[in-house]
Amino acid sequence: MKKNILLALVAVVTMIFSGCSKEFELSGTKWEANYNNTFNYMDYPGTIAMNMTLTFKDVSNYTITATGEVTIMDQTQNMEEDTTEGTYTFDGVNGMFDDEQLFTYNEKNKTITTIIDLGDDPDDTAIFGANQITLVFKQVK
Repeated sequence: MKKNILLALVAVVTMIFSGCSKEFELSGTKWEANYNNTFNYMDYPGTIAMNMTLTFKDVSNYTITATGEVTIMDQTQNMEEDTTEGTYTFDGVNGMFDDEQLFTYNEKNKTITTIIDLGDDPDDTAIFGANQITLVFKQVK
């Protein structure tokens, strides 16, 4: 009898302490990132400014909306708003968009970071300044 009571007490204490550690969830949150760069394209200076909003709709679906503008030769071209939907997985720290794009949640800074590979297109490399860009999203909701 004492053994059963002791086992029950250990089980209750274990449940209490394991219930206290809450894993961070993305579902229902909204994040924003900005990307700005100055560049030189065909000997013309220019700038690019992009704003991205990342929304985790539920435990496996997200949308990302990008807007921005490019200025070159004193001409500014607004980018059409582009929204992409997809799926994601997340273990509390590391995640994956669409089974191919890694992202990481930094609990200390409360940010999500992902590195976008732009490939080897020389125009993209000239405009973005590299063949990859790092986006850091901060939570807004």
